[in-house]
Amino acid sequence: MKIRLLFSTILFILSNAILCNVFAQKTENQMILIPAGTFTMGSDRRADDEKPSHKVYLTAYYIGKYEVTNAEYHEFWMSLQNNKAKATLHTPEDFSHHPHIGQWPERAKKYPNHPVVGVSWHDAKAYAEWKGMRLPTEAEWEKAARGYTDRTFPWGNAFELFANTADGNDGYENRIAPVGSYPKGKSFFGIMDMAGNVWEWTADWYSDVYYYHTPKQNPEGPNVGSWRVVRGGSWIDKLARCTTTFRFYLYPTLKTSFVGFRIAKTAEPNNK
Repeated sequence: MKIRLLFSTILFILSNAILCNVFAQKTENQMILIPAGTFTMGSDRRADDEKPSHKVYLTAYYIGKYEVTNAEYHEFWMSLQNNKAKATLHTPEDFSHHPHIGQWPERAKKYPNHPVVGVSWHDAKAYAEWKGMRLPTEAEWEKAARGYTDRTFPWGNAFELFANTADGNDGYENRIAPVGSYPKGKSFFGIMDMAGNVWEWTADWYSDVYYYHTPKQNPEGPNVGSWRVVRGGSWIDKLARCTTTFRFYLYPTLKTSFVGFRIAKTAEPNNK
C-alpha cells in the first residue's frame, strides 16, 4: 500500500511538472521577438501628426502576440486582493450597457479570451510591471504592426475586413471579438489584432509634432504631456482609422469600452 501511494505521489508530481512546463512554454511563445533594425515610421500621405515619415532604429524587443485578455488581467487583479486600495484602483470599469462586455469580474469567467477593456493607462502599466515587462513604445508598436514596408494595414494594403471594426460583416458586429479571431489580419511578424478590436495603450506621451524631432534610435516619446498614445483602432472605428500609422490619444486615467493593451519587453543582448 505504501509503495502504491508513493508511486501515485511521484506520478502526480511529474504530471504537474509537465503541465507547468507546457504552460511556461505556451506563455513564452506568446511573446514575439522583433529583431533589431531600422524601419520607416509615420507617413507623408496621411494625417498631419503622422508626418513626416522618418527612419528609426530599434534594438531587439519582444511584444505580445495577443492583446492582454480578461483571464490574464483577472490573475493580476486577484493578486491584489490583500491590498484593497490597489485592487480597487486597478479594477476595470463595468459596462452593463454592453452585454458583450458586462461587469467585472464576472466577464473574466464569461469572456476569458476577450481583450480586457475598461482599464486605464495606469492599470495597463501596473499589469505589465507585475509581469516583469512594460508597455511598448509607440515606435515599437508601429514596427510590430507594419514591418519594414509601408503597409497600410498589418496584413498589407488591401482594404479587407481582416479585423474587427465598425464596417460590419466581420463576424463580430458591434461587439468585441476574442483575441486571435482574425488570422488573416496578422502583421508581418505574425502578431494578431493590431488593427481593430481594441485600441492599445502605448508608453508614450502624445505630441502632434513629435515626428519632426524624433530621436533616430529607440524613441520614447515626449518627456511630458497630457495624453497617452493609443494605437490600432477598435470595434467602434471604421477601418480607415485602424491603419498602422494612425495616431490617437486619451487621458491616461480614462477607462473605456474600446481600449486595452498588449505588453512588451526589451530583448537581452544575445537575442539578436
